[in-house]
Amino acid sequence: MSISCRMAKLAVLLLSLSLATSFSSFGQKTKPKERDARLLQLIEANVIGTHAFQILLAKKSGKGDLSCFSAGNLGDATLETLVAHQAKLLKTPISDLVSWVNGEHSKFDPGQNLEPLLSSGLKLSPTTPVNVFDAYLGQQTHFGPIKTRAIASLFQTVLEVERDGELLQDQFAFYIGLGLPVYLKQLGLPGKDSDLLSFGKELVGRSCAAPFDTGAAEWQIAGRKIWNWGEKNLHVRDEKVLAAELLSERDVKPLVPRLRALPPQKIAVIGHSFTMGLHWSSPSSFVPTVIDVFRRTNPGVQFKQFAGGGLTATRAKDRFYQSVLDWKPDKVLLVVMTRTDEDFEALKYLGDGFRAKAIKVAMFDEVHDPASVKPGVVERAVATAVSAGIEVIEVGSVLASSPDRSKFVCLDGIHMTEPYHRLMAKEWLKYLAGARGAKLDVANK
Repeated sequence: MSISCRMAKLAVLLLSLSLATSFSSFGQKTKPKERDARLLQLIEANVIGTHAFQILLAKKSGKGDLSCFSAGNLGDATLETLVAHQAKLLKTPISDLVSWVNGEHSKFDPGQNLEPLLSSGLKLSPTTPVNVFDAYLGQQTHFGPIKTRAIASLFQTVLEVERDGELLQDQFAFYIGLGLPVYLKQLGLPGKDSDLLSFGKELVGRSCAAPFDTGAAEWQIAGRKIWNWGEKNLHVRDEKVLAAELLSERDVKPLVPRLRALPPQKIAVIGHSFTMGLHWSSPSSFVPTVIDVFRRTNPGVQFKQFAGGGLTATRAKDRFYQSVLDWKPDKVLLVVMTRTDEDFEALKYLGDGFRAKAIKVAMFDEVHDPASVKPGVVERAVATAVSAGIEVIEVGSVLASSPDRSKFVCLDGIHMTEPYHRLMAKEWLKYLAGARGAKLDVANK
């Protein structure tokens, strides 16, 4: 089906109920066609809200086809209002939206945030990336516009890389709550990196110039982000799944008695994005995975994360040091970057400061941060840690010798994939269990 035919079918569905009917019939359950129309209106409101933001982005950046990303007669203030309406719509209690979609009594008032988006008059060219991808999904799967449009709107958001945080996660919750698909597997499409790159190559040149890149690699990485976040948000693969899998593996089973025997304690983790479970590169990071292992085996061991993307030792000291002290942990794990002389001084400050409060501090000798390849950085960090009384957990050689080493780095060339986080989780569990270097009986486990 061509893009123009796809757009025409979408318009018919959107207009199958007038706004007056859609925004008023709360007293009786809707018929299937009316329900579908309401679902599509909610999806389209998100598409319009994201498009309004991207029009503003095109204006500010000077990048993109301004005829394709045109505001028409709408001024910047109106566009910003539409963006705000989208954010508020996404925060609507999902139970209220579901009731409204089903024609049941609902507290949801479409006139507040839905109708202003749908009646804004903002038009999307058939060649905008969201419409191109929607049509492509229709061609590849033969699913109707509701399912393809929901996923296409997630790609629309994530292609602009600075918007893959809170708003995107709100969209995932929104669509999942409404029972809509959120990643390509649910449409029966494959999801290996090579598959996603193949999709990307087919899409190159089909859309107008956007205020973000739409090359094959950009479509590929968008697909990987949506796939992984889809599985996380649907709990197909997340830290709980990884923890359950690890606990069934031969080299982790012998650790369980040791983990259960640990006394109640508080462990703080101060770390950069490698420690954060939200990142798209893996079902979860090693930190939330280990936390969930303890939730299952020894909930008396408490964890608290103090994390931030790109966290250097300097930023960790300025941002989290006092908060960690206030929490009064027994142990602290540091996973921070050291790039400057100030960072090395901050690392020593953290080690000395925590030890002065009788808090045991540890850090890994190496986490294979691609940005720390500068000669001498790792060695200087280890020497600084030792001088500050920070225990160094040696994992660099384990990571370097892993048969999965070539699979560690994700498509962005920075963050790490599931094999890396599984290995790091195991090494940290061994350390916490006091079993690193110990000979454990795994023969019959």
